[in-house]
Amino acid sequence: MTLTEADRKWREQRLDPGLPRKPRRGGTRFAPQNAIAYGGWLRELKPRELRVWLALNCMADGDCRVRASHGTIARLTGMQREHAARTTAALERRGLLRVRVRGRTVGRSGKRTSNEYELLVPRPFPNSAAGGTINEPE
Repeated sequence: MTLTEADRKWREQRLDPGLPRKPRRGGTRFAPQNAIAYGGWLRELKPRELRVWLALNCMADGDCRVRASHGTIARLTGMQREHAARTTAALERRGLLRVRVRGRTVGRSGKRTSNEYELLVPRPFPNSAAGGTINEPE
């Protein structure tokens, strides 16, 4: 989508270049959501990636960490387990999460029980209207 000069000027007037701002309370809880919303990622994420990211965000604790299996993510998002695994790998490649393999293997098939995910505060997408950098909480 190409913006006209008038649309670009309107966005610059409407958007504070400092957004997303540092949260007043709650530490880092809403920093990833603000970065996704104001950093231009909503236009760039595929629907499946956004569904998985939102499901992980809903399960996250105060430190933006989640312990969940691919099966749990698949049940919450209504997709197959293999798609959940591929999508979490895609989100990790994009820099939106950090995956730490954990848990024990179950049975002869060698399936793991769960992973630990950390929601990261992404940098603004290069073509976003927000520009600049995200103000990370201290």
